[in-house]
Amino acid sequence: MATINANTVALYIDQAAGNFSTNPAETSGASPALVPVMYSTSASISVSNATYEVNYKATTAATSGSAPSLAPTRGYGVGTTSTTLNVEGVASWDLISNCLDLKKLFDEAIGKELVTAVWASTDSNGTAYGGKGFITSFEISSGVDDFATFSATVELTQDPIAVA
Repeated sequence: MATINANTVALYIDQAAGNFSTNPAETSGASPALVPVMYSTSASISVSNATYEVNYKATTAATSGSAPSLAPTRGYGVGTTSTTLNVEGVASWDLISNCLDLKKLFDEAIGKELVTAVWASTDSNGTAYGGKGFITSFEISSGVDDFATFSATVELTQDPIAVA
C-alpha cells in the first residue's frame, strides 16, 4: 500500500497570485514562485460542497379504477464549492531563502491581496491541490514553557484545481 509521508507535505504560497500548472514540491524553479511556508508542522486542505434540499411530489396519473397518488420525494442539489487551506507551525523570526517567512505571511494577511496557495507533497507521483484566494486568518500564540506557534487559513475564491 502506498502512503503519503506527512513529513513531505507543505503549504506553498505565491504572493503574486500566479497560475500553477506543476507540482511545486516536485519542481524546482516552478512558475509561479510558489514557496513553502517556513517551519510548518502541518498543512491541510478542505473542500466542501454546499447542498440544498429539494422537496417535491411525484405523482401517478389516475386510472379508471384508482385516484391519482402523490408520493413525497426528497432530493438534494449541490451548490457552491468552498475550499480552505490551513497551515500551522512553530513561530520563528528566522529568514530562510525560498521560504515564506512569518513576517511575509502576516503582511499577506493584512494586505488583503490575492495569493496562490497549494497543498503539495514531494512524494513521487503526487498530486498538488490549490488555487487563488485570500489569507483570511493569521494567528501567533504562545503558552508558558512552550514554543510559540502560528496558524493561517487561505480561502480560495474559485474551485480548487488538482495538478499531478
